[in-house]
Amino acid sequence: MKKLFLVLPLVFLLAFAACGGNEADAPGGDQQAEATAPPTTTEESPAVNRWGLPIELGGGRLHEARDFGEKTLVIGAWWDTPIGAIAWGEEPDRATSTNYPVARMMWDNARRVEEVFNVRFEPWVVGFDDYLPTLFSTVIAGVPAADVVILEGWMQLEAMGSIIQPWDNANLPNSDILGAQVFGGPRTQNDAGVWAIYQHGVMAESFGLGINLDLINAEGLPNPIDLFEAGEWTWEAMLDIMRRATRDTTGDGVIDQFGIAGQPGEIVQHLIAANDGTMVDYNLNYGFSHPNTIVALEFAQQIFGERLWYAEAGGIMDTGNWNRNFYSGFEDGVAAMFPSIVWAFQNSPPAFNFGFVPFPTGPNNRTGNTWSRGTLQGVCVVVGTSWDVADILILLEELYSWPCDEPELLFEAGGIDWLRDHFLTEEDVQRVVYAGITSAADIGRDIDGYYWVLGDFASHFWNNEMDVMQAVEYHRGPRQEMLDQRFR
Repeated sequence: MKKLFLVLPLVFLLAFAACGGNEADAPGGDQQAEATAPPTTTEESPAVNRWGLPIELGGGRLHEARDFGEKTLVIGAWWDTPIGAIAWGEEPDRATSTNYPVARMMWDNARRVEEVFNVRFEPWVVGFDDYLPTLFSTVIAGVPAADVVILEGWMQLEAMGSIIQPWDNANLPNSDILGAQVFGGPRTQNDAGVWAIYQHGVMAESFGLGINLDLINAEGLPNPIDLFEAGEWTWEAMLDIMRRATRDTTGDGVIDQFGIAGQPGEIVQHLIAANDGTMVDYNLNYGFSHPNTIVALEFAQQIFGERLWYAEAGGIMDTGNWNRNFYSGFEDGVAAMFPSIVWAFQNSPPAFNFGFVPFPTGPNNRTGNTWSRGTLQGVCVVVGTSWDVADILILLEELYSWPCDEPELLFEAGGIDWLRDHFLTEEDVQRVVYAGITSAADIGRDIDGYYWVLGDFASHFWNNEMDVMQAVEYHRGPRQEMLDQRFR
């Protein structure tokens, strides 16, 4: 199984020198700066960077610098630093910063952009529940509250065309995001264009399986992490561990230890993706009858039908009890595995020794995908902004270019520190990074209520009410109607 390794510390030396970082903060001092000085310019061969752009752009890094007359670019989100330290925020402090070299590079670059382009950045913050309605009302009134906004995938679907416009409207021939994609790229696009963009980096909120290592070791079970690293992590191996872990540990006739815990519909969702199945097909129709999806649902039927899942007291499955079902694996410590994501570890850190491993791929998997997500969160340009779309793109690309000639540093910023704060080993962090690049996008996850059927499937299997084909056909009509209302 391939491992993904991040940037070596030496990169920091190169990046500071290449970007002209603060000499007091750059390791190596004058000697390092001299060793990485840019090439000289000759009349025959002007100095260019690795992307063919002139070294001297009047202070711009990817684009010719220009004066925007202290105009303000308003960036909207439901938290106060939607583009984080690359646009604004407190100056990093070496004594308290978790990753000072990177934080300093982002801060210095943002100040460069403000000075060289004579521009200001300002946040627009509205609570999550009121965020989209407020944005819609201001755009419809002709006075958009922000020029660019962060939108979740389902928000993007609601806003396309009337509230946000395609980034393709930018006439920017040398765009990085719409071209080489060194520092960032499209997040959401369709036949109408690119609707959301984002800088490259670690997908910290990647789903996989938390492993209760204390339970695994106490029972003498195969360690899923070892199996993953050996390339032997399969559905068969997962099922074997779940079966062996599920037992009565006290001799009172009641099963009190289980193979897997967690939100039932979420387990089904990621198994479908791990077998290259789909919830919605390419024609935007009900997709649960796809052969790969059927195989995944049959595996889910084994898990729930054999009672390998940690239910509520009395063997009850209440798929609406999100808190109990989701956090049961973290809080109770009686299941070998449980779907996991970093923010859950932050909210409810386990009291036992744990690890992280991606979901195993199914027998029909050809992509390497291990879990399912909806459309990714991204930066969208608002209809009615007073800014030219190309100018906004220039500024964002300049902000995103903070790593200079070492774009690999994008994977040492933001989410990676969050992961390191909540996982126990660097190896776990690297497996989360791997999961981030093995995610399957399924638009069914973005349609309100559509994917709730996954919990219904789990309930049918748990209560022995329907087999797979019966359940798939039973829910076809209502779910197809949801798709027709949304797309037709």
